[in-house]
Amino acid sequence: MGKARAVYATNLTGKVDLTVNTIDFEMADNNMAIAAKGNAKIATTILGVIGIKSLNVLNDAGSGLAKAKLQFGGQGGSNLEISLMLDVTGSMCDNGVGPCSSGTKMNGLKEASKKLVDMVVPENQGSYYAKLAIVPFSTRVRVGADGSGGNMMKDLTDLDNTWSGWNKKCVESSGSGGSEGGGNWTCTKYQAQQMTAWRVMPCVTDRYYNTTGYDYTDNAPGAGRWLNAHGGDRMIKGWDSTSTAATTQLGVVESDPANNWNYHPDGECADVHDNNEIQPLTTNKNTLKDKINGLRAYGSTSGALGTAWAWYTLSPKWNSVWTGQSRPAPYADITTTQQNGKPLLRKVAVLMSDGVYNTFRGWKDQNQQTVSNHAKELCKKMKAEGIEIFTVGLALNELPEAERVIAEATLKACGTDLSHFYSTLNVQELEIAFQDIAYQMTSIALER
Repeated sequence: MGKARAVYATNLTGKVDLTVNTIDFEMADNNMAIAAKGNAKIATTILGVIGIKSLNVLNDAGSGLAKAKLQFGGQGGSNLEISLMLDVTGSMCDNGVGPCSSGTKMNGLKEASKKLVDMVVPENQGSYYAKLAIVPFSTRVRVGADGSGGNMMKDLTDLDNTWSGWNKKCVESSGSGGSEGGGNWTCTKYQAQQMTAWRVMPCVTDRYYNTTGYDYTDNAPGAGRWLNAHGGDRMIKGWDSTSTAATTQLGVVESDPANNWNYHPDGECADVHDNNEIQPLTTNKNTLKDKINGLRAYGSTSGALGTAWAWYTLSPKWNSVWTGQSRPAPYADITTTQQNGKPLLRKVAVLMSDGVYNTFRGWKDQNQQTVSNHAKELCKKMKAEGIEIFTVGLALNELPEAERVIAEATLKACGTDLSHFYSTLNVQELEIAFQDIAYQMTSIALER
């Protein structure tokens, strides 16, 4: 309410002398309006001779003070397309490893996200629409349910739904545990075994070319620009995002077994729970809140990948992938000014993370600065298209100093400007940050 109080005080300075001034401001209508309360009186001159020493300018007992009604989405004068990137890695769990569906950070993230949905996606869309997408990310981004992501994976990676052949399988190992828990599992003996009708694992990783590097575009996937699959490549078809065919480890014969992590007997993704499938743009609040309620944290922080997918859900170039109302509007709508003085469309990305960008192509324990640089370059390209970016760091102060510096610099650089960066120390501040971001996607109308 600080801004409301400041504007009120500025409007009084040098203009009106009040003998009584107890005016203050508070949120009303389930946080959808700002209302004035209290009393304000001004001294009289001529009326004083008949005993009227002051007149009410504002008072609670009158006919009702005006409210500044916040108008969101379809009522706000512009169409809204919002992508909400959510960090659901193991560090979001109370034990720092996971998996978990609840805990201090996860509960707070879910509540803050649902309130954001309530504020920016109205029940009645009105003359303008407001759509929101949810992009959960960890080691990978999930694009389908276990065992049933074949069609989407074909569109994104060109991998077939099933595969049969010889695979290099671990038959003896030592140690235990995964990398998130500091495990030391190591395979000590592999053996070629023949597999039948293994299903594609419906998770993707960064789009990367082994000779030219990271793809910082929002080009739709297709020939020569595929996303890499679960294992960080496109095997058995190719070793990177190009269409260059692999010539070894194809699994056709026992002497040349495949050694890929893109297929599984049940088509099951590792490190990414079934509930964490992306939700493209929708106006359905129940769908969005159900998705948020079901999120489950585990895995490592593939921050550049999450950033890329926040862009993909807003990109009209991806309309060959998205269907129906999930298809984003053209970029040109952002720069189209209406008669009301507002843009026809605002595309907004909200990027939230609690930690260190340390995973790339599904490969953990990568250099933080390198992955962060990829994320920053993606943000730069997004902003060049007119996308507004808010970034929210959660409990970054708990990181080791060197990691904190890089994490903060990354989120600051990704935001549209420094006012679009929020450093939240706890879940209470996270909720306030999400609420403030929602307020910045509003217009205001006065009503009584």
